[in-house]
Parts: sequence; structure tokens; C-alpha cells
Amino acid sequence: MRRMEREHYGRLLRLAYLVLDDGNDPLGQARRAVARAVRGRRGEYPTMRARLVTILLDDPPTGRLPGHRPLFEPARTPRGPVREALLELAPRERLLYLLRRDGLTAPEVVAELGDQHPVDFQDVDRATALVGELTGLDEEAQRDEIEAFEPDLVRLRPPLAGPAVRHAAVAGVLAAALLLVTGAVIARPGGSVEPGRVDPGAWRVSGTPTIYEWPAHGGLLHDEGLLRRAADAWQDDRRDPPVGRVVVLYAGTVDGAALVVLRDSPGPRDTPSVAQYFERRLSRGVESVRKLETDAGQLIMLGMTWRYLVPPWLRDVRAAVPSGRAPDWRPVAVRDGLSDRLPWHWFMPRCQNYVVFQMAFGSRTVTQFASNDPRSSAPRVRFRDPAEEARRSGWAALHAVACGGAATLSESGDLRLGRLWSGGLPDGGGRATLLTVDASSPWGAPGGSVLMSDSGRAMSGRGGTNSDYSSPAGTTAAAVWWRSPRRWYLVAAAGSGVTRLKAVGELGSHEDTADGTPLLVVPGPRGGASARLPVVQVVAYESDGDRTVINPS
Repeated sequence: MRRMEREHYGRLLRLAYLVLDDGNDPLGQARRAVARAVRGRRGEYPTMRARLVTILLDDPPTGRLPGHRPLFEPARTPRGPVREALLELAPRERLLYLLRRDGLTAPEVVAELGDQHPVDFQDVDRATALVGELTGLDEEAQRDEIEAFEPDLVRLRPPLAGPAVRHAAVAGVLAAALLLVTGAVIARPGGSVEPGRVDPGAWRVSGTPTIYEWPAHGGLLHDEGLLRRAADAWQDDRRDPPVGRVVVLYAGTVDGAALVVLRDSPGPRDTPSVAQYFERRLSRGVESVRKLETDAGQLIMLGMTWRYLVPPWLRDVRAAVPSGRAPDWRPVAVRDGLSDRLPWHWFMPRCQNYVVFQMAFGSRTVTQFASNDPRSSAPRVRFRDPAEEARRSGWAALHAVACGGAATLSESGDLRLGRLWSGGLPDGGGRATLLTVDASSPWGAPGGSVLMSDSGRAMSGRGGTNSDYSSPAGTTAAAVWWRSPRRWYLVAAAGSGVTRLKAVGELGSHEDTADGTPLLVVPGPRGGASARLPVVQVVAYESDGDRTVINPS
């Protein structure tokens, strides 16, 4: 495992250095960014990379620390053509290119940056093509240069002073390290917070139980001292303290560590948070806090244990990896509210590090995504057509959401998926489905759409729609740009409550003329990914006289 962590650190450091290469002390900046990204997330490269991307975009380290003179300096290695080309790009464009060369597809790069940093497939394609033009190297040669670059190859700096100064510096470093270790193992004295518990039978009398009816489980519920230490530690958390009463969800021993899972009670106008408190041989404290997007009972990932807490009203738990062409469901045993471990290799750097769970709630099936990061969202998925969940196209839609960049799962609330149209594309493009993706959080936010193949492969960037999570299916309309080998096409479709679609703008005026499902396919400009797309809007006319305007991207 340590060898794997060293490899992950080297990959992360290379990524950060190449993004920050023209700054002041890029090695120091890259090391500080990577240190923040790996803190508490050791062993999981995709999770650490996602955190590093957020740091590089939102809060990159700048300059050299005041009064700081590192003991080491980078070795003087000449820049190759790829590094020279990256200097011509803005830091954000470098990041798009480097993620693409790190093995991600264009949709996965878009998903990695998330909704807070909107990019589309064209941005990724442009950055990649520009480096290719500047270097004249093919993809394999570019990747070889990147992987051969070792930014952590350093040499000692010449000393500034004599032995006395050096000895004082070493003593200071040892003292700081001792303080860190001591702070990690000294126990906080017991506090006064008494965490509450839910009546074990409360969920049985509720037709729609939520986390507020979730009873406590685990073999350490009798350890009142452990529960108080956990509640006190969360109350003292400066970053994400609880709101309202603290309630126990689980207390038990997991993989040799004492674990307490708590939730707070913020009231009806907000959703609760869940905190995880661990006590291990050399450390104790709150290791993660996650704000839930809804108060519905949902799976809760426990640390990096590959296990999940499951509420008692969900039965017959099974899981599958969304990257498969068809679901390979594996049963997951649950004992005392805690699931068995999932295979760690299921969370490889693909499909946003999520797996798909299905569970029975009475006669209904509950579908939910869950990751290996306890801080990530765990969105449930509903289909606008309930029968779609059991069809092959329903699995293809789940694949498109997780693996094709149709949604950013780590930041989304519950999802509602709808199929507007399926059919053949022009220019030999094959069969495709126009899928709508609406998220419950933030409430009322417009949804998105994507054109996907029958296997769930994303064939377009995210498009526009007039829907949100609560919109009626019949009045939903969506539009995307799709690129064939010859040219771009505008593809728009709508539900049964829309009587016609009309495209207006730089492509002229076009209306659908087909009977049945409103469908509009309009030829656009010729050219590749770098072609300028015209300004176009699609107007959806509803049967009651209302109309809405949709932008394809």
C-alpha cells in the first residue's frame, strides 16, 4: 500500500507542477497543493486527484512561504516540447490537457471539473489539439514525456550558515514533529454533550422514513464515554460543527477501530449533516462531515473501509459497477446495519469512483449511487418512466450519468432521469437516445441533457433543457449539439405535452414536421471540434399555449 501511495503522490505532484510551472517556486506550490489533497485520503488516487483539481482551480498556493528557504531545489532538467507547449496555455487549459493525458475521456474531464467550473467537450478538445499542434508529437509520445518528467528530482541547496544554525534548524523540525505526534495521541477529556437516540420502532410507523427515523445500531452503543467523546469532538469542530441535537446512528468496531456515526438536527428548513468519529491506536477525532442533499435515508460510506451503513427499511441490497455494458449485480450482506466490504478494485479511476446500489423498499426498487469517499454525495436515482429502471436503456442511462459525464455525482442531489427520444442519427451516426438529467439540489435549478448511445456512451456535451427536478415529463424539452464525421447538428426533442419545436438564430428558422414525438434535427457548420457553433435557441410550444426557450449548450 505504501508503494502505491508513493506512486499516487508522484502522479499528483507532476500534475500540480505542470499546471503551476510558470509561477514562483512551482515545486513548493505543487507540494503544498498535493499535501492538502492527500490529507486524510491516502490510498485513493481518483479521490485525491479530484481534491487536487478543486484546489488548483479554487485556491492554488501562491508564492513562497514568508521566510521560507527549502533545503532542496529542483534539479535543472531542460523542458521538453510538451512542457514548452504548456507554457503557451492558461493554467485551466493545462489542467484540461493533463487530465485528458491522465487517462480520462473528454466527458470524464468535464465531470471532474464539475458544475462550479463549467467546461464542455470542445474546451477539452481544443486544449488537447493545441498541444499536439505545438509539439508535433502523437498522443503516445506526449504521454511518454509527461510520465518521464520527475518534478521531485531535487538537489541539496548550499547551506547558509555554520553547524550551530543547522543544528538549531534540525532541532526546530524535530520539535514541530513531536508536537504534531503528541497532539494526535493526547485524548480530550470527556465533555457534557449527551447524544440522543431514535426509538428503534419509529421507522415502522412511517410510510416514508427518513434519516430522522433511522435507529442506532452497533456493538458499542453501551459505551457512553465513547459516545460523549464523539459528540464533544464534533461540537469542537471549527469547520463543520453540528446544528441542533446530535443523534447516534452507529457505534461499533470496524476494522479494528472504534467508530461512531452521528447526525445533527438543523430543523425543517435545512438538511442534516453526518459526522464520522474514529478512535484508533494513535489517533482519534472526527474524520469526515457530509451535508446531506435530502433527509431521505440513504447509504453512508464509512471512512475508507469499503463498508456502508444501511437503514433498516432497505432490504435485499445488491451492487454493480456502472462501467459494465450490462449490470452484474452482486448481493451485499448487511448485519446490524453494516454492510460487508465491497471489493476495493471496484473503485478504480473510472466512472467518478461510484458504484450503483439497488435495494427493496416494500414493493419498490430504490436505486442509488455511492462512492468510496464519505464526504461525497450519495444521490438516489428515479426515472420519469418507472418502467425504464428495469430496461436495458435504464442501465445505459446510469452508465451515461456515472461514466459519460452526464452529471457530476459528487455534488448533486437526488437525480431524475428521462428519455425524450430514441432513434437514428444522420451521417451514419447510429442509434442514440436524448436523455434528461435533473437534480433535486439546488432546488429549482435547470436540468441538463446529453445524447447517448445504446451502451450509455456520451455522444455530446451537456445540453440545455427547460426542466427541473419537479417538472412534468410531458412538457420537458431538450437540445444538444452533436458532431458527426462531417458536420455539427442541432438535435432537439420534447415530451408529449409539447406540440412543436422551432429553432431560431444564426441557422435560420426551422420547425419540426414529424408526427408523434416532437423532434428537430438541424444541420450546423462543417468542421471539427474547433468550429464556431452558431447562436441558436429552441422554442418549445406546449399544448396549453405556453412556450419556453432552450439553449443547446
